[in-house]
Amino acid sequence: MPPTASLAAPAAATASATRRVLVVDDSRAMQAILRRALQHPSLGGTVIETAASGDEALAAVERAEPALLVSDWHMPGMTGIELLQTLRQLGHQLPVGFVTTETTPALLEQASTNGAAFILHKPFDDEVLRGAVAAALGLGQDGTATAPAAPDREAAARSMRLAVQAWMSGVPFRLVPGDRFGSARLSGQNLLALYTPASGGAVSALAVADLPALCMLGAGALSADPRDVRRAIQEGQAPVAFVESASAFFAGLADRVPAQLGTGPVAFKAANLAGRTMARLPQTLDQATVRADYRLSVPGYGDGHVALLQP
Repeated sequence: MPPTASLAAPAAATASATRRVLVVDDSRAMQAILRRALQHPSLGGTVIETAASGDEALAAVERAEPALLVSDWHMPGMTGIELLQTLRQLGHQLPVGFVTTETTPALLEQASTNGAAFILHKPFDDEVLRGAVAAALGLGQDGTATAPAAPDREAAARSMRLAVQAWMSGVPFRLVPGDRFGSARLSGQNLLALYTPASGGAVSALAVADLPALCMLGAGALSADPRDVRRAIQEGQAPVAFVESASAFFAGLADRVPAQLGTGPVAFKAANLAGRTMARLPQTLDQATVRADYRLSVPGYGDGHVALLQP
């Protein structure tokens, strides 16, 4: 009957639009505090579910992946950071935030480098918590989802070419956008650059260069002997000077990352060498959907690959 059909469609739409947040804390009292803080109109009717341990959380995620997981750090059996790492190893890319008493800088840095969406300390301010959760969920001030602006790919490619041209000190090169940099192209040495939001927070963007691209970018600004560049690529070992120079290139690229990925302003955090077996790097390269990929070619050196990604 027509009335039945008209009622069924809105119900299905509401169900499909439901956002679920999974709160993981071994304290029932803290679960209740977090639930009360997050059941708020600013979060658009988000449904709050709870788990008392890492194992319970993993089982809940396997049943139906939530939009966000908010975890304690210190829990019996599995810590919050171990939960985050296990989720990534299992292929789950949902954002994970922490509400914790942990303040050790090295441990908090570990959470950030593992892609934590936010880290708040107990006791927390409800408004600050809701703001962090809204940002992780991509919600506007009215609790509705906000769509990120799609990058202008032609403008992004022009911007990247200008950055490389300014860096390479007259070395001829060709930069081709769209040649996907997947895990099969990882070398024994790759340069991994990390960027955080300019206002602070967890890593929000990555840049990865394989060994040939690392050597080309690193040598270009140094006017290095071409024989040294070819030797480094052939032997699979980038000189320290090349690594430092390429790291400086990616540090200076921070102003161009928003145009590449459609993000807000970012700040360069660090750049380090990473092997092909580095945890999550191959998976991130293969699965990231918000990305800009380039093939860098220099006569006599061959091809290298660079990717900018949202983890």
